[in-house]
Amino acid sequence: MPGIKDVALRAGVSISTVSRVMNNSKIVSPELEKKVRTAAEEVGYSVNLAAHSLRSIRSRTIAVIVTSFSRPFFTGILEGINAIAAQTGYMVLLAETHDSLQDEMKLVHEFASRCVDGIILASSAYGRDKRTRDYIRSLEKLEKRGVSIPLVTLEYAFQNTKLSAVVVDNEKSAYSAVTYLIRELGRKRIIHISLPPQHVLGQQRVRGYKKALREAGIPVQKRCIREGDYSTYSGYRITRELIQSGEKFDAIFCANDQMAVGAVLACNENAVSIPDEVAVVGNDDIFVASLVRPSLTSIRVPQ
Repeated sequence: MPGIKDVALRAGVSISTVSRVMNNSKIVSPELEKKVRTAAEEVGYSVNLAAHSLRSIRSRTIAVIVTSFSRPFFTGILEGINAIAAQTGYMVLLAETHDSLQDEMKLVHEFASRCVDGIILASSAYGRDKRTRDYIRSLEKLEKRGVSIPLVTLEYAFQNTKLSAVVVDNEKSAYSAVTYLIRELGRKRIIHISLPPQHVLGQQRVRGYKKALREAGIPVQKRCIREGDYSTYSGYRITRELIQSGEKFDAIFCANDQMAVGAVLACNENAVSIPDEVAVVGNDDIFVASLVRPSLTSIRVPQ
């Protein structure tokens, strides 16, 4: 098909002049406009309206980037995003980073280059090194050909930026869970199976755990905080190790429900009665919390 170069050659003008005329982007003389449009008709050239709309109007798409599709917590969030997008005539593009900041950077750049109308991001930018700081600053300046692309983060907010975020009070949720174990159930030796410590989410929930213990006058012991990795298996493995090592504890607070389900399975497998001997509390209240036996007590997060 004839292109803009063919029109420029026929009219004897520059490619930029043809672009200005065909896109009505700048005023040119009537004589020059007629010359260009006549040349366009002669070679059979027409403006690519689809490409033009992506640059100058809207793509009607929203990109959603999450850390992993395998985490059930995102299921409700994605359902909500898709429902609202459909109601307003938008399509949703999904991608996962597997907790790789490098992959996240590539995906943000790729979606921005495709002129999406907005990006919803569950980020893996946890560090404080220069590379990460520069990347976060770049998110505030997402522009492509002069078109601003708004971005909203999930789960935690980037500090000292103008970026919007949709978050819950993770410290408060953990504090509420541990306070319940102490005040309502009388537990004093509480294990915390945490998220990876480099994750902001995990740091916030550890702070809530420690705050509840301190307020109750219970010493915070490093050995009672065990690092998980979000997965059911990590909760199972850590709890099994605690039981088999003879560690004394009467409650477990897990930073997410997947790990709490694993803790319940390990207790059942080793004949540890729940909640008589060990009480287990999770966080997020995802659907699997109701499937285990006994059903899991959890802090509900409004996805």
